[in-house]
Amino acid sequence: MFRLRHLLRFAALAVVLGSAAPALAQTIIDEWSSIKAPPAPELKAVTLDPKATAVLAMDFVKQTCNENRPRCLASIPNVEKLLAAARAKGVLVIHTTVPPVPIADTLPAVAPMGNEPVVVALLDKFILGNQDTGLEKMLKDKGITTVIAIGTAANGAVLYTASAAASRGFNVIVPVDGMSASGPTPFIEQFVAYNFTSAPVISAKITLTRIDMITF
Repeated sequence: MFRLRHLLRFAALAVVLGSAAPALAQTIIDEWSSIKAPPAPELKAVTLDPKATAVLAMDFVKQTCNENRPRCLASIPNVEKLLAAARAKGVLVIHTTVPPVPIADTLPAVAPMGNEPVVVALLDKFILGNQDTGLEKMLKDKGITTVIAIGTAANGAVLYTASAAASRGFNVIVPVDGMSASGPTPFIEQFVAYNFTSAPVISAKITLTRIDMITF
């Protein structure tokens, strides 16, 4: 009888401990197929001061914008219109490329004109390795408070440079028809657009729009 009482106590304790143990949390991978995409972010019309605005046209070179990235090629006509409108209003236009690709390899329709400056860097155009590229100083010396971020890849230069600009206090305008992903699926652009409007800190400084919704 004594032994039976002890066994019952141990059994009861095991039940209590078992019920108190937390269930194993599922990871995002486990939940992947059950997650529904949130509603699309709102695109907003913007009117910008030409003297305080710069366009960052990032990596529209033939090595990264070609038939293997059709979404980039599809963005070129809209980007060309934006650059023409910006230049007509005296907006600062800055081009970028990635090392070791020369800026001369930029697609002709969106290539630098005159003495438009060029920055060479990888993902974040404010830095190269542990070196400052001078982009922040260039912008601040010109009195720039707002940058329009366009380019490829959406999940590369656009994501990291726009985020870096926002974290440095710039207002950032991202026209969704001026960015293109490096991968095979539009989900990449969807992720970047959603991140811009939901990420801590930077989302307060970033506005999503379309090129035909931008006025200088």
